[in-house]
Amino acid sequence: MQTGQSDEAFAEELAAEEVAAGEPPPPPMPAAAQRESGARQRERRASVWRVLRHHDYSLLFWGQLISSAGTQIAVVTIAWQVYLISHSAIALGLIGLVQAIPRLIFSVVGGVFADVLDRRKMLLVIDSILACTSAALALFTITHVINLPIIYVVVLISASVSAFEFPTRQAIIPTLVPREELPDAMSLSTVGMQLTFIVGATIGGFIIALVGVANTYWIDVASYFVVLSALLLMTIPRIPAEKRAQVGIAAFVDGWRFLQAHPIILAVLSLDFFATFFGSPRALLPIYASSIFHTGPQGLGILLAATSIGAVALTPLTGRIGRIPRQGLGVVLAVLAWGVCIVAFGLTSGPLWLAVIFLAGAGAADMVSMILRGLIVQLTTPDELRGRMSAVNAMFVIGGPMLGQFESGVVAGIFTPELSVVTGGLACIAATLAIAALVPSTLKARLK
Repeated sequence: MQTGQSDEAFAEELAAEEVAAGEPPPPPMPAAAQRESGARQRERRASVWRVLRHHDYSLLFWGQLISSAGTQIAVVTIAWQVYLISHSAIALGLIGLVQAIPRLIFSVVGGVFADVLDRRKMLLVIDSILACTSAALALFTITHVINLPIIYVVVLISASVSAFEFPTRQAIIPTLVPREELPDAMSLSTVGMQLTFIVGATIGGFIIALVGVANTYWIDVASYFVVLSALLLMTIPRIPAEKRAQVGIAAFVDGWRFLQAHPIILAVLSLDFFATFFGSPRALLPIYASSIFHTGPQGLGILLAATSIGAVALTPLTGRIGRIPRQGLGVVLAVLAWGVCIVAFGLTSGPLWLAVIFLAGAGAADMVSMILRGLIVQLTTPDELRGRMSAVNAMFVIGGPMLGQFESGVVAGIFTPELSVVTGGLACIAATLAIAALVPSTLKARLK
């Protein structure tokens, strides 16, 4: 695919190809029509940002943006603190396992609650508890009683609460904007999330070096007050009582039946799960920063931010990505590209900038996958089931990389970090091809 080519040049090239094939070129477009077409394209690109004119969506977007940046700063801090205490790849991988277990267990429960209770009040309670967990880490660090068991317990509590946060937040977004603007809202939310990964991860390493571990946790605490303030100012529509689910087994059964009736949802979620389970090198990045690239916490922040840099680089194209007609095929190709980039990163021993390029390429591929996968799930799911389907989404999308951290840490502990990353990328490619062969309808999926 060529980039940086003007519409007029592309049209001339296409006409030349048709003439060479024996087809007459189409008549030239009138100048007025060309201007109108260009105006529509500019309007479409701008529409991604115009979704922020919806007051409640704007509050949620900016509140989550700041809070998520604080969370990513805390993520960097936890990984660095665990590595300083243990110098162990397996100890780093255990962070992912401790996070994955409660998310896999409680995500569906959180989805049911999101379809039953007031979603705004749920987020207020959830974010308040999460602020307390970061405050606890800060206090334990200040008092010099911090150790690995304490960190793992706090992370376990935080992950358990977060299992209720993701499906609730995802279920809220479609209720804040008109359906025709949902692709723009989902794209912008995805860009915002990736932007927080860049800001949080990059400055997290520098903040640790500048103010220390404990004060870095306090920054995360402060960020939660921003999203809490935004939630207090929002008005979120509730599900009509006649459509509202009841807490119990029946709610789980309804969600499972819906998932069985829509195998494409299960297929695209499985693609993401295996991509991140096998191909996520995140748990090993402290080792790469410290022992392979010798760059310290600053280098760790850059490596952690690299995938998100690649994702945010696609921001001007998010509107077009959201309108790709064959969303399932787009997800498959994006996950394959992710696997190739991870293999290339694993084979790199330096310099740092080359590793960042490969991780950024993986992030760009992941951005495409996230946008298209989110659209498939949201456009297929009715509002009364969105909490449960968002919970299933969370089990795959969040559980995959967290379990993957443990998998990569164990393989790296037994063999080497480089072998863990390379074999993980190859396994991701193999799993993607297998899912595409087992569910061929994924390649033909078109949703509007």
